[in-house]
Amino acid sequence: MKRLLLIPVLALAALTTFAKGETTSAEQESAKISSEWKEIEPSEIDVNAVKMFAVDWMLLSAGKEGKMNMMTIAWGGLGELWGKPVVTVYVSTSRYTNQFMQDNEHFTVTAFPDEYRQKLGYMGSVSGRNDDKVKGSGLTPEFTELGNPIYKEGNLAIECKKLYAHPFDKELMPQSQREWYDKNNLGVHVMYIGEIVHVWKK
Repeated sequence: MKRLLLIPVLALAALTTFAKGETTSAEQESAKISSEWKEIEPSEIDVNAVKMFAVDWMLLSAGKEGKMNMMTIAWGGLGELWGKPVVTVYVSTSRYTNQFMQDNEHFTVTAFPDEYRQKLGYMGSVSGRNDDKVKGSGLTPEFTELGNPIYKEGNLAIECKKLYAHPFDKELMPQSQREWYDKNNLGVHVMYIGEIVHVWKK
């Protein structure tokens, strides 16, 4: 009787493992990022956040392989919200990337060594509506196990799950900032706050 019971129990265990969403070896291989990356805890990010965004710039990306967009950002921050480590970024409603930020549950920010400054300049000045920005920049996208893009040339990559999003209210801005938006014919920015779920560095 014990032997008869063993077979269905083993079968149930196998089905349970499959139901949990474990990937096959082929799926794991397709999701694998470069072995140069080392995963660290969010608390181990040892950077000057002001310099990382405002001076060095970051590449913000959203979407999946075959349907994604990215843009260079200088506005952003690292911190904590609701007991979670977070990244905050700001994307103008005029930017093509904003639609990808709205449509996807996750986003990433990637930092690069100084020699990629020109490529980041390109990513910030060209729109993905009209150009293949990845091809034009020469950067190499890789995809995390969650399917989100980071870049082989980067030296720090942070993967985030959206927690909150809200557009700026121009009526609450200083007059000079309202005039800045009007002068540049720029849509107001949307604040996106994402919980940090993975961090990799080299």
